Amino acid sequence: MDSVFVPENGYLDLLNSDIDPLPLCTFLDSKSSGDEEGDFSTDLEVDASSYEQVNNVDFPYENGDGFYPCSNTTDAYAKIAELVEYVLKDQQEKQVEDIFGNLILDDIAAENTEKFPDIKMQTCLKRTFLGSAAESYCDASEPKYKKIRLSEPLTSECLPVSVKGYQENPGLAGPPQQIFNFVLENGTSDVIVYPVLTSSMEAFMSPSFPVNLCDLEKFQEIQDSIIPPEELFKKPEQVETFCSALKDYFRDTCKSVTMEQEVNLDHLFIDGTLVQSQTESKTGKNSAKAMEKELVTCSLQEKEKIAIDRNQIFQIPQRKDLETKVIVVLGKAGMGKSILVQKICQDWSNGEFPQFEFVFWFDCKQISLPEKQHSLKELLLEFFVKPQEGSKEIFEYILENPDKVLLIFDGFKGLQDHENFPRCSASQPEKDLCSIKELLSGLIQKKILNGCTLLFTARPKDKLYQYMSKVDKIIEIVGFSPQQRELYITKYFEESPYCDSALKLIKESEYLFSHCYSPVMCRFVCFLCETVLEMGDKSLPSTLTEVFLKFFQQKIMFMQRDVTTTKNQESLATLARVAWCLGEKHQSAMKSDLIPSEEVKEFALKYGFFLPFAFPRHSDSEEEEFGSTFSDFVVQNFLCALHLLLAEELKDKNLTKYLSFLSKKKKPYNWLDLMPRFLAGLVFLQDNLYFWSLSNEDEKQSTKKQKTLLKYIRRLQINTLCPERLLELLHCVYETQHNYLLQHVALRLEPDLSFLGIVLTPPDVHVLHCILKRSRKEFSLDLRNSSIDMQGLRALVSLKNVTSFRASLSDTVGLWKSLEQTKDYELLKASTEKFVLDPFKAKTMKDISDLSNLVEMQEKMRNCVQEASGCTSYEIPAIRNLRKLEFALGPACGLQGLLKLVKILAAFPSLQHLDLDALSENGIGDEGAKSLSEVFPTLTSLETLNLYNNNICDFGAENLAKVLPAMTSLRVLDVQYNKITGVGAQELTDSLRKCPHIKNLLMWNPTIPYGVLEHLQQLDSRISV
Repeated sequence: MDSVFVPENGYLDLLNSDIDPLPLCTFLDSKSSGDEEGDFSTDLEVDASSYEQVNNVDFPYENGDGFYPCSNTTDAYAKIAELVEYVLKDQQEKQVEDIFGNLILDDIAAENTEKFPDIKMQTCLKRTFLGSAAESYCDASEPKYKKIRLSEPLTSECLPVSVKGYQENPGLAGPPQQIFNFVLENGTSDVIVYPVLTSSMEAFMSPSFPVNLCDLEKFQEIQDSIIPPEELFKKPEQVETFCSALKDYFRDTCKSVTMEQEVNLDHLFIDGTLVQSQTESKTGKNSAKAMEKELVTCSLQEKEKIAIDRNQIFQIPQRKDLETKVIVVLGKAGMGKSILVQKICQDWSNGEFPQFEFVFWFDCKQISLPEKQHSLKELLLEFFVKPQEGSKEIFEYILENPDKVLLIFDGFKGLQDHENFPRCSASQPEKDLCSIKELLSGLIQKKILNGCTLLFTARPKDKLYQYMSKVDKIIEIVGFSPQQRELYITKYFEESPYCDSALKLIKESEYLFSHCYSPVMCRFVCFLCETVLEMGDKSLPSTLTEVFLKFFQQKIMFMQRDVTTTKNQESLATLARVAWCLGEKHQSAMKSDLIPSEEVKEFALKYGFFLPFAFPRHSDSEEEEFGSTFSDFVVQNFLCALHLLLAEELKDKNLTKYLSFLSKKKKPYNWLDLMPRFLAGLVFLQDNLYFWSLSNEDEKQSTKKQKTLLKYIRRLQINTLCPERLLELLHCVYETQHNYLLQHVALRLEPDLSFLGIVLTPPDVHVLHCILKRSRKEFSLDLRNSSIDMQGLRALVSLKNVTSFRASLSDTVGLWKSLEQTKDYELLKASTEKFVLDPFKAKTMKDISDLSNLVEMQEKMRNCVQEASGCTSYEIPAIRNLRKLEFALGPACGLQGLLKLVKILAAFPSLQHLDLDALSENGIGDEGAKSLSEVFPTLTSLETLNLYNNNICDFGAENLAKVLPAMTSLRVLDVQYNKITGVGAQELTDSLRKCPHIKNLLMWNPTIPYGVLEHLQQLDSRISV
């Protein structure tokens, strides 16, 4: 055969040329001449001749400046490998792999035709490397790979090692790998990956190539028996059984809620508002403080805009699928975090969240006991459903498929302390026993089950320290809106004869209705309301302390025939001591055998104060252990307060140290949020007969404790308390319902009360409103970014002694629109007069939009006033009195925001200071400077203009220079650190001569030569350098 030569320009010309590649890349087939596809010859002599010709084809190879023929097939394949590598560098991987895959497949078939004459192959006589010549011989719609009809599936023993398992050989780090596409007649296709041939694989292409296809009998037409791709990845039977059992378990355990009675979850469940929140680093001198993160508070309208649905919790865009995903759900105690998790598990058991094959829900109170150790295998396979067989296979499947696993850790508060998590020290953390902290540390650090999804629930106060940086998504539960509260109460009494009267009774008790924003509190209030109505009463308690005292009374009184009153009192006192001991350790669960007595355990379980649970066993031979946890955080808080009053060892003067409004920096018992309020309320329950039946104190002792608390509050420096502690003080004083204390605190409040960035819940607003109402002082309130709801904002603004207030612009405009719709024009007028805007700092595009909406609202109100009275000069006082406006949007939105701002600047006639914040580098450029110049003549009160570091060049300086003489009120202009040259500086200097009113022009720019600037300063001393 003649050698074939190609142009000297390299491999790419060869690939793109019209040269017939048949002599280069295929073998001679005597039976396929003239046909596009044909069968391989079954004549052994012809096959041998074909093989001899294939092995003696002279392949071209590159040497220096030209192409020369190869002497044998081995060198040819080596050069082909070089060619593939070269083309891959030119980003043509897929085309080359397809072509050379077919080339090698042809030779494999040719070399083995002699051994397997029944193999029938369809092949194109002509091929092209990049498809340039394909149209001459093959239809473009045809696949560019061969169709191989196998008469029987190939067993693993019959295939070469490289074919088994569809896996690439990890040991081959050099050349790329070839892909063979086997297209079956039923439409399915499998891909077998082979490494590119190298000199070390000569045996692979030799006549003795080890495609040991066993027998000729195995090649009959049975391609339909080829295993479909979906069956190749079918889960093992043990895994399927375990998944089904796990779904059955959650379907059964999650269908009802354990309350005062069994209640169907779907009947009472209401989706609370879920908000995807952002965090920011806390500022502090020490490193621990700098590592802490806190939630960014925002207005109610902002929270409504960023609310998400339950099915969006696990959606994390732009996240690598192979890495562990960490999601944290935050919410105050009682916000419904556990109910949300229960609903997620129920939804999964019913077919939702199909991305997870396994869901495991752990209560951190139960698994975080310090004396217990667990392995990951125990937690997964012992805590919920124990597999009957195949535990090893199931656990290995979980380890191999972590992306299909969802681990939920409910109540992360039980794992918080002021020390960092320890590193997981186990050699095999998935199997070795270790503490729950070590296990969680390994999960979060992606050392254990990397690729799984972790869902934590925690309180906002709990510090996640450095692990917050590893969190992919933070979701906050903000509780029930007033409409959701009404819906929950209606559902609770749906089948009760008291449905209408219950809702009316609860809404009349404004304080209790405000507490119903918490799902747990709403449940307790409903239970108590039902009891009150059944007894024929028509009023509810006025404080939380009375609510829970009545709750305990009703729970125990119903069962009093079984246990004597004395034993009840003793058991309750002992249970209160247990609650306190656990609360001091930030725990709410314990091993059942550590409960002081069997009587106390039976008492707590019988009345529902305790809930039992079982610990996973390390082995089948180990005896099963049980634990007990308080049924609710409110129950434990109330019992802790009860213990402090009943404990004889505690002196009266020591009671005050357990109140969380201490002026000290540390709050040692902040984990028991409600305990101080219950404590203050119980001290002043003088006329409650049930409470006196629980206490062994006489009236003299009780009076002494009241005096101690009164004396303590009188000595408090209320004006030094931070907003959080001030609110806690107000709650505690409100629970006492003591007139003197309420009046005392009201009179000593500061006239300027700021709750900027402090979340104000509906109960917070209620007690604040109640105490402000008692005061004779006038107050100014700052409610920005407090997430205050519309009803709360309306209530505070309506107080006559609240003379001014600041709130988020969106919330304020929303309030005014609401008042307009309800035609409460008197309050609308009063609230517009009380609203304060000065000074205003715009940091986001939303701030600019809100300011624009405020101006639009003024125009609308002006039209209404004009229609009513004919007056055309109405202005909202906040807009009229705005004197300082800071603009700090940064370079990303600076110009866009400024162009929107200049459209409304003329609406602020008293504006004196316009500051385009230097630190933010707004980058408004010449376009922004030109837009500002056009509106400056209308700002007749502007005194200070700061354009420091805004990328302004000579064109912008020229526009400013033109309007300076018209800005008769301007006193200071700062254009430092821009890009103004000597030309722009000269323009400003010339204009300055016409502006005797300007006292100072700060003009230093790195682009102005120093000599020029010095000369200009000599011309006009008002220029500062």
